[in-house]
Amino acid sequence: MFGLILAAGKGTRMGNIGKPKCLLRMGDTSIIEFQVEFLKKIGIHDILVITGYQSEKIKNVLKNGVKFLNNPKFSETNNLHSMWVARKILQDDFICIYSDLMFHPEILSRCYNSKSDACLMVETNTREETMKVKTQSGKIIAVSDDIPNDQVNGNFIGMAKFSKPLAKILFNEISVLVRENNTDAYYTLAIEKMIEQGIKIGYSTTNNFPWFNINDQNEFKKSEKIFKNFGGKK
Repeated sequence: MFGLILAAGKGTRMGNIGKPKCLLRMGDTSIIEFQVEFLKKIGIHDILVITGYQSEKIKNVLKNGVKFLNNPKFSETNNLHSMWVARKILQDDFICIYSDLMFHPEILSRCYNSKSDACLMVETNTREETMKVKTQSGKIIAVSDDIPNDQVNGNFIGMAKFSKPLAKILFNEISVLVRENNTDAYYTLAIEKMIEQGIKIGYSTTNNFPWFNINDQNEFKKSEKIFKNFGGKK
């Protein structure tokens, strides 16, 4: 199984921090080092990081512990295009993580151990600022910012697992969307296309373990209080 970390974006809502937000520190480690550490702890050692904004700073931190690919259009595209960059390498099962996601390690374990061919990690206590999901009969039937509030069952937190057969379908859909010039789309749009074809997209919940998508300084400060002692050197 591969690990994929999407780390190309600039993270403008954080303000001028002078580096990719995945390099913000939580105690003795950065966000992305934390992610790599816990991927390796569950047995995932083939890790691919998609970089873009200030890519050399990320490479200097992670060095030879992972593989890198660059999204040259990071400033004009969203993570759909970063996923597309990875299509030729990810030919097996993989877990994908947004690089600004801090999470309790148990959430990653729940994702890894899911029996679903496609498993999105979902928070059932809805947060307004995070991608919405609608579920039915144990599967996801919509993942979009446009789901009406009275139909929302939770949020997609930015972590997902795909089996090899589902990964092939996912990347086919992503390639179509890239050809259609969906530059500002999230890769969840490709998941929506899969759902439209009747493909089952499963999910597992965070089970009330803590997590944060770190989009701004407020979320960073809240996350730092919780996660500063979770990873890295003791």
